[in-house]
Amino acid sequence: MSLSYWFEESRKQQDQERPRMESKEAAAAAQAEEDLLRDFERILHDDPLIDEVGFLHPTQFHSLLVDSTDKSTSQYFWCVDHKLAVSSSILPDLYRAARRAHSNATLNPSSSPSASDAALIMTHSKALLILCADLLTAWNSRKMVLSTNFNLSHLKDELRLCALILSYSPKNESTWSHRRWVIKNLAQHLQDMPELIDKESLLVKDMAEKSKMNYRAWRHRCWLIPYMKTKQVLDELNKSKKWAELHVADNCSFHYRRVRPLLISLACTVACWYYYFKANLYLIQCYVISTACLCITLQSFSIT
Repeated sequence: MSLSYWFEESRKQQDQERPRMESKEAAAAAQAEEDLLRDFERILHDDPLIDEVGFLHPTQFHSLLVDSTDKSTSQYFWCVDHKLAVSSSILPDLYRAARRAHSNATLNPSSSPSASDAALIMTHSKALLILCADLLTAWNSRKMVLSTNFNLSHLKDELRLCALILSYSPKNESTWSHRRWVIKNLAQHLQDMPELIDKESLLVKDMAEKSKMNYRAWRHRCWLIPYMKTKQVLDELNKSKKWAELHVADNCSFHYRRVRPLLISLACTVACWYYYFKANLYLIQCYVISTACLCITLQSFSIT
């Protein structure tokens, strides 16, 4: 037999073995991704009070591990004092695994999923949304599960999840929208709504501090107006006045101050309107460059 024959046979054998090797490598990669997702979901389950998450460059994450004295930290995840850090080197693999797991959990959509299916959907969608909060499919799957059987504690957990995502993405519209859906459902069963509204107002303040000109956060605050009592309205006007004095260039706060008394005009007395205009005129005198305050004050005069 010629030498070329042996070369040809060897090439054919390699071509036959290559698909098997590639399939083994793909299976090993998928298994590694699933292991990462399992560790991630275990951390989220073990510490439900996590209130902040960050995605760090591998060098930053390594320095964090070196300085940490906590033995429970892993190679890619660090969770101490309800603060979670994830190495950015694994984000593509972790996202693929979370997306695949969530798709498998919702493979057979049902208006009333079983308890085990609902648990899987909530677990995988939570991990997926922390990695990518703009996936409306994941948000809708959570709405489906929560709508099936009302549970007050689960709805409060949703508020905690939204706050966690907003801690690193304060302008994410999908998260704010889901939060409003949760509050609307809580309002039908909760008695202490004023306390919840106060917490929401404080959250908006924190998000506005983290991200300037955060229209979505201030819009959420405007949406809360119908749930507020008259005293809360007056307190909010005072709080927004102090905010406007410190952030005179932030148009969102002035828009909020304008919308608030207009939407609840029946609850606002003449004294309330006088206080509102006096505060705006004070800001105009102190900060001549505040065109937003001047325009909104003139518009309010024209409307009233």
